[in-house]
Amino acid sequence: MKNKKLKEETSSEIKILILLYFVAALAEVIAEFFNYKAFIYFLKPFLIPILTIIYWKSSGKPNVLFIIAMFFALMANVFFIASGFDSIVIGAVFFMLYRIIVLYLVLKILRVANYFPVFLASIPFICIFLYLSCLTFNELGNALFIYIVQVIFMSFLGGLSLSSYIMNDSKRNYWLLLSSVLFALIQFILVLKVYYISISIFQPFAMTLYVFAQYALYKFMISSENLDDNTSFSV
Repeated sequence: MKNKKLKEETSSEIKILILLYFVAALAEVIAEFFNYKAFIYFLKPFLIPILTIIYWKSSGKPNVLFIIAMFFALMANVFFIASGFDSIVIGAVFFMLYRIIVLYLVLKILRVANYFPVFLASIPFICIFLYLSCLTFNELGNALFIYIVQVIFMSFLGGLSLSSYIMNDSKRNYWLLLSSVLFALIQFILVLKVYYISISIFQPFAMTLYVFAQYALYKFMISSENLDDNTSFSV
């Protein structure tokens, strides 16, 4: 009886936190659209901690590596707020560390036996990023190396998620695919914005995609844990 009550209370807290996450995200997107720097500096770093708390409360056995990855994502957000080139590069390094940990976790969870389907499924992502590279090659300059590494990681993760979903269209694989596709779209939009053409709607649109991409990744982690035991709370 006590356990049931505790689960209900935890579930209610998670729902409130999820609502808070999306309300804060909406405010952040509006701040990005109108370029309210003061609100952006407050709201953007606020999102990842909320989602981390949601994950902590939802998970029966929180994965420490995922929490570390979320910390790197938080640091990337902080540096991405500034418009200077050096800040963007530092933010990209933190985000690359985030991607490395996430990719490690995904590989550990999915336990891929055959990488040939992953390679085939990576081709659409590689083609998209090759096109983007052709548009922005001269403008990338010193950021070219970081960009290439990011593209390799994103193409591989995209291929991994797509091939996994094609072979097994489970809820877990759906969330992973959604997260990977959204992150790929974000990368495409932001590189266009910084190095090719800047349109005011790009930043709020990318932020909207980011909010849902991170939430989808959280759902993937919880769905994976739910397959292993019944101690997680899915909301």
